[in-house]
Amino acid sequence: MIQVRHMILGEGRPKICVPLVSASFEDLEKECTSLKELSPDMLEWRVDYLLNKEDFNAVTDLDKAYHIIRSHFEDTPLLTTLRTKSQGGVHKTPGGNYVQLISLILASRWADIIDIEYGHEIMDTKILMARARARQIPILMSYHKFKRALSEMEIVDTLENMKSFRPDILKIAVMPQTPLDAAALINAAARVNRLFPDTPVITIGMGPLGVLTRVAGNGLGAPLTFAAGKEASAPGQLTVEEARTVLGILYK
Repeated sequence: MIQVRHMILGEGRPKICVPLVSASFEDLEKECTSLKELSPDMLEWRVDYLLNKEDFNAVTDLDKAYHIIRSHFEDTPLLTTLRTKSQGGVHKTPGGNYVQLISLILASRWADIIDIEYGHEIMDTKILMARARARQIPILMSYHKFKRALSEMEIVDTLENMKSFRPDILKIAVMPQTPLDAAALINAAARVNRLFPDTPVITIGMGPLGVLTRVAGNGLGAPLTFAAGKEASAPGQLTVEEARTVLGILYK
């Protein structure tokens, strides 16, 4: 379990996180306004969408966007994510720029939780992890494989390798091609949860075959489910209303 502001991840009903996917301040204002009535448990600010803004300036533009978000969601836990193109993002961020931007986000405290991608240069990853820990910002380490599924053993091995960096939350998302691929994600989550009982483990199957993995619940790879607000940030996301209905039935 991990507590972020008032939210405890891994305890009770699985939590619902809604991505913010606006590429302009005007759209972000509208997006936050429309999402407020949904009362999500957490927000994921997808910074890579804003990087496509014309004349983007990291310091001023990210600060302005952060304050827009906080003007609508004063105390909602915020997961801040810079998703790179190779892992499903919408902006091609070179490795050096990735380190600089994540470091800026950490230094500016524009995150309650920071997403750090697995698969970058090891030293870059260690530097970012150390900077997050120095600022006492919890780390969600993520890995996305859009082109194929992974076997259960590959998922377990990948999560164990990710755990060696000592993140607070583990997340892996792949594209299942068969029902067995989706089952492998749930089985792998159960196994890794037994190995690391104090670390929330998120295993997501993208696309229609992976829907069940998004609502499997605590201990089975879905203590946190990502649900679409304005638009889906990954294929197969349920809407907030759909996720809340299913979780309400499973976790009465």
